[in-house]
Amino acid sequence: MKRAQTAILVVALALVLSLTGISAQEQTPTPPPQPASSVLTTAAAPATLDASENYQIQSEDVLRISVIGEPELTTEQAVDPKGYVNIPLMGVLHVQGLTRQELIDQISLSLSKYLVEPKIQVSLTQFRRPKVYVLGMVYRPGVVEFRQGDTVMEAIAQSGSFQQEAFLEGATLTHKGSDNQIALNLYKLFIQNDLSQNLALQDGDTIYVPENVTNKFFVLGEVMRPGKFTLKDKMSIIDAISAASGVTPRANQNTAYIIRGDPKKPERIKVDIGKFLKTADMSQNVLLMAGDVVYIPETNKPDWSKISGVLSAIVNTSYLARIWGF
Repeated sequence: MKRAQTAILVVALALVLSLTGISAQEQTPTPPPQPASSVLTTAAAPATLDASENYQIQSEDVLRISVIGEPELTTEQAVDPKGYVNIPLMGVLHVQGLTRQELIDQISLSLSKYLVEPKIQVSLTQFRRPKVYVLGMVYRPGVVEFRQGDTVMEAIAQSGSFQQEAFLEGATLTHKGSDNQIALNLYKLFIQNDLSQNLALQDGDTIYVPENVTNKFFVLGEVMRPGKFTLKDKMSIIDAISAASGVTPRANQNTAYIIRGDPKKPERIKVDIGKFLKTADMSQNVLLMAGDVVYIPETNKPDWSKISGVLSAIVNTSYLARIWGF
């Protein structure tokens, strides 16, 4: 009887232990092992960009060129501004304008002198970003990179927006390789929300935002302090020369010019300063207008082509062309 009871207890205890082990295994399942090959493939795969087979390589694109089985020949570099890269064993090669397959064929042909049936891979790791030049009265003038589809509004924003003295109505957009300036009314765009002025950008565009000169004038030439000045009520040419701290010893003491008027046909007003000083002839003390340029020459017969060069060195050339017609 005791033996039978003992046997029953042993069987019951074994059954309890068996059920406990199964429960523990169900609570903490072992995850399936991840294949080592997939981990290595993910970590080692270089970052590449999707480009069509017809895409032509451009300057500033970044290329990764590798030869299967020859890791020492792998190189990653940007195409220089003239369209060249330096490839191991080959040297400098012009790649701009080639498709990836055309480049692979050229490299394969050249390396076949050193390797048996070389296997070449070419991938783009970074595309060239198109650029626009934003100049004039913006807070950060210079070159701005943009994405395809960006517009004038994005370019101005990336340049820190326009300054308070910007002449928004007189902005222009010029495409690369063209002399045709497209009128761009930034006042309508930013103030009146006229999206017809929000033109799409093209690579190499130039946006120019001129300065508002409704209350400015310039004094240039043989004066002590040439530059731009604020026009006050009833200022005359004598006041302008005084604002520029007077003339230099090399100045023609008798003659000055005021350049004003229609940009296509600028008016040159000759003023006899000596006559005014000697006889107080008030007709020589001409009152200034906004945008006037007072020029004090060194001789009685100034070289106007030379003068335009002096002006353009101080004021933006394209702005002068619109205001004074040089």
